[in-house]
Amino acid sequence: MLLNNLGLTFNDVLLVPQYSNINSRSEVSLKSQVTPKLSINFPVTAANMDTVVGVDMAIVLSKSGSIAFYPRFATPEIQCQEIKQILEAGCQVIPSVGIKDGEKLRAKMLIDMGIKILLVDVAHGHQQSCLDFIKYLKINYPDVEIIAGAVATYEGAKALYLAGADTVKVGVGPGSACTTRVVTGSGMPQITAIIECAKASKEFNKPLLADGGMKNSGDVVKALAAGATCTMSGNLFAGCLETPGEIIDCSGTKFKFYNGSASATEKLHQYQKNSSDKTCEYVKHVEGLERRVECRGPVSEIVDALSKGIASGFSYSGAHNISELHQKSQFIQVTNSVIYENNNRESSKL
Repeated sequence: MLLNNLGLTFNDVLLVPQYSNINSRSEVSLKSQVTPKLSINFPVTAANMDTVVGVDMAIVLSKSGSIAFYPRFATPEIQCQEIKQILEAGCQVIPSVGIKDGEKLRAKMLIDMGIKILLVDVAHGHQQSCLDFIKYLKINYPDVEIIAGAVATYEGAKALYLAGADTVKVGVGPGSACTTRVVTGSGMPQITAIIECAKASKEFNKPLLADGGMKNSGDVVKALAAGATCTMSGNLFAGCLETPGEIIDCSGTKFKFYNGSASATEKLHQYQKNSSDKTCEYVKHVEGLERRVECRGPVSEIVDALSKGIASGFSYSGAHNISELHQKSQFIQVTNSVIYENNNRESSKL
């Protein structure tokens, strides 16, 4: 039994204010590295969840300076049709694939239509079947960049990089719609997970994508300061007008659904969309939540508000860009009492 180290997440830490010669947040660059070849101008990408990313969301987010990861739960044919619409609009998108044998065909179809980056997305990336799939892709498609995860340890990140991953995705169970830690008892607090995986990121000089747990712009800054080069979120984009699904009017308040990919409803939808690689047992194992979130307006407004908050956060550490944030930022651990001192921080939408 191994029991050491202290696991810390976003609420457990604050960034210590540093000397800054930044006069305006307009001097801060939010350019972030998604893969060695792909950089974006806004450091938050949209998670590959069916209630977060569809064609409209991917197009708008690309035009806003970021990128969306496209879900993998439809048949390869339908996924490719939807990806084609995004590409024809002149926008970028990163499709996700799984690791079952049938996913080799999905990957081939996507690459044949011009996709240059794939997300190999599984709940537990530090397993041999995931490592073997990455190796398969790198051998057969050496020019395609691979983002892979999720992992939460230095050892997991190192294994993915060694297998051929160009970027590693960090986060086992931190998402607000995820119950993996409750159901399985496994996980790692996200700040600690990022710090540990960042050791491998630096060792291999490759990007690190922090996925999940961020509730506001300050959390994004913390994730980047901990060593990520970019972040991924479903929660921060949930309820935007461009997300898939109908708007629900309840007593004058408008809502949209935000469901975890492993929730009961979404697993049923996934089975209905593509049952070729699933049994009826697939829908019975649930590791996600379902909830309604208030409509939050267009993506452009969310990106603008987050950008201002993140840039301000950089300035408090005296950092003009993510590289300087990695060098200059200092964390301090805080007590539970600080949550109350943070001006009701939990209620903040951004």
